[in-house]
Amino acid sequence: MTASIARHCSSEIYPPSKLPPVLTRRTLSSTRNVAELVAAQAASAPNQLAVADNGTVMTYGEMDAHANRLANYLIALGVGPETIVGLCLDRSPLSIMGALAVLKSGGAFLPLDPASPVERLLFMLNDAQPSVVMTRDSEAKNISRGPWKVLSIDSDRTYENYSADTPATTFRSEQLAYVIYTSGSTGQPKGVEITHASLLNLISWHRTEFAVTSTDRGSHLASIGFDAAVWEVWPYLTAGASLHLPDATTRVSPEHLRDWLVKERITVSFLPTALAEPVIALEWPTQTALRFLLTGADTLHRYPTSTLPFELVNNYGPTEC
Repeated sequence: MTASIARHCSSEIYPPSKLPPVLTRRTLSSTRNVAELVAAQAASAPNQLAVADNGTVMTYGEMDAHANRLANYLIALGVGPETIVGLCLDRSPLSIMGALAVLKSGGAFLPLDPASPVERLLFMLNDAQPSVVMTRDSEAKNISRGPWKVLSIDSDRTYENYSADTPATTFRSEQLAYVIYTSGSTGQPKGVEITHASLLNLISWHRTEFAVTSTDRGSHLASIGFDAAVWEVWPYLTAGASLHLPDATTRVSPEHLRDWLVKERITVSFLPTALAEPVIALEWPTQTALRFLLTGADTLHRYPTSTLPFELVNNYGPTEC
């Protein structure tokens, strides 16, 4: 792992000496990792909806079986504990299944937004040095300049011939789960290593704080290269809830997005600040399934009115921290 990847937060604004010795203390409800928690949901409710994307649906049983096959293929390619596997995929059921497969293999996923400039993608790939990069045919040519194996899910369906049984992998809490890169707004992007323990802590806090259960319907709007995508996805799939992905037009229109959130009966949603501000300024029906609208990515300048039928929560905390 390169020296540029940082395990810990350092901040000149709030040095540790000025912080309380303990901010929160919580006993985790589970010691199982994310892959095991999702597998448990698939075993108990295989026909439960996991992901819905513009008419395409995937049940927990289907997602788990596909992820197991892909994980077993990755293991055959040499992926093991803390092996980094790139995911250069659009926000989709495939990107979610791919990340789950990497976790099942024991590896650590590296989410890469294919819409990013090629120079940024190549910088992150050369910095993190993944052994495999999963992508689509349309992106393969842009990221093939390196020692990593490019696995195009469109044309390489070899994984479908592998076993759908759960791989026999072992995990440690301090083991690497994924690597996320900063925006690079203050220089070159920097990779941040996240362990299974840290990921499980985030999931446990989110599920407790927002009372997430199997009846919830979450949204997934963030590109996979944005750190918010992690807590858009895994608190819900580990709880047996369903994830819903709006189309590209809906995703960028405040009015269309409001209508979609209401129509799809979304109960908890994350929107970046620039989108959340115009959304909360709209007129809303007095009754909606939405309980929490979470926001982050920038300073919030608009505050909710008392007529909003949901609670707005500002979760601003950059990857740089």
